Amino acid sequence: MTPLKKLSCDICTTSFTGDTFDAWFKQMQAHYMNDHADVMASMADKPKSEGEAWVAAAKKRFNAAQ
Repeated sequence: MTPLKKLSCDICTTSFTGDTFDAWFKQMQAHYMNDHADVMASMADKPKSEGEAWVAAAKKRFNAAQ
């Protein structure tokens, strides 16, 4: 069984737990849409590569978590 990892949001102190990056990311995505809608809206006009870079950094942070 894969151990659960707990990481906080990179904007606020809310934390989410998941055994895989996808499970954790799904929670973060819902959190961003509800609690950080302004950030999500500001990303709409940014290049897709910026969003992909954010996801890559989040995955790196998840993988490094204990």
